[in-house]
Amino acid sequence: MLSMLSVTKSVTAKKLSKINLSQLYDENNFSFFQAVIYHKSDSLSQVYVSLKPDDFRFVSNNGTTVISANIEVRYELYQSYESSVILDSATVKVTDTSSYGKGLEMIVDFEVKASFPGNYVLKIILVDLNTRRDNEVFRFFNLEKSEKNSRQNFLVTDSDGYPVFNSFIQPGQYFHILCNDTSVRKLFIRYYNQSFPIAKTPFANVKDVTYRFKPDSIMLTELIHGYSPLLELPNRGIYHIQPDLKKPDGLTLFSFDEGFPEITTPAAAVAPLRYLTTSKEYDKLLSYADYKSAIDSFWLERASDNPERAKNMIKKYYSRVQNANLVFSSFVEGWKTDRGLIYIIYGPPTEVYRKDGEEKWIYGKTGNPLSMTFYFYKVDNPFTDNDYSLSRSPSYKESWYIAIENWRR
Repeated sequence: MLSMLSVTKSVTAKKLSKINLSQLYDENNFSFFQAVIYHKSDSLSQVYVSLKPDDFRFVSNNGTTVISANIEVRYELYQSYESSVILDSATVKVTDTSSYGKGLEMIVDFEVKASFPGNYVLKIILVDLNTRRDNEVFRFFNLEKSEKNSRQNFLVTDSDGYPVFNSFIQPGQYFHILCNDTSVRKLFIRYYNQSFPIAKTPFANVKDVTYRFKPDSIMLTELIHGYSPLLELPNRGIYHIQPDLKKPDGLTLFSFDEGFPEITTPAAAVAPLRYLTTSKEYDKLLSYADYKSAIDSFWLERASDNPERAKNMIKKYYSRVQNANLVFSSFVEGWKTDRGLIYIIYGPPTEVYRKDGEEKWIYGKTGNPLSMTFYFYKVDNPFTDNDYSLSRSPSYKESWYIAIENWRR
């Protein structure tokens, strides 16, 4: 059962830039959800939210044998992170009596009033109405409506017509592309077979690098009434999909390692260890014929040959790698990004503040001279709106080596 309630317009709230958003990266959030946005018209955008009912509490209904989860999905639309005005908002309430213990995915969708041309910030909040505390999680999504060919003018669906919630596509995964402009008859697909280095240490002297994105090949797919045939991504890399090659805007899909964002093979588990190792140690890991033996050897040595402690360290480290892949992936895997690096090594920040084009992480408390602060700045990237670069400084050197040592002992 689903109901739509309390539509609101032009309500004043606290500026998003003044609110501590550290819950975004909290490892103890009771649920993680995803959302995609598709512009249906110049005035309306459709939002699809994917959530897991098993993350919510199911309770008995008035003493009957029927149990249900009661979920609230709210949204708030802002002009920017600097704005204190809620342009549009509403609440969707869902009662689920059929999903308990089945490991299913639920999709909730609703319309948002957002006019072209313009860019907005959409806050989506999930609330478990059957609990009294720790019952709310939220995420922010850029609603980009300034260009007719930008990514949210396309919707990727699976072979059954359901939205695909990730920009990374698995090997062997088939999908359709829906374009909101039914006059578009074909899409050009630029393929880039390019690998990128992992993030440098926070104190490294890094020069700005301009990547020359020349496609390795260009493919073509036809559209009928704005709908593509079934497609797949045959090779690892970046696929930038455009109706017009003369303009930079388009939809970008990525093909990373099989199983991504999870770490499903020993080979995939070796690479993130580069952050904890010297060059000599890492070369030794790569020399193993069996990467599982290499990983076990590395963590057992760190855990003083205590298998249980090694197991806990592996679980903690790779859960952060996976979380980084989910939240920070851009045109590279999330664990390779600057935010992924800091998150994996230092853990979730105590305080997070966001402005348009900037993110500030604090470990400690604002104003405390012992606290450590990292600044990330948004990079203009044709492939993603999730590319942030760390402002590096030699002042991070001591804390970095302390954090690495904590992982190594």
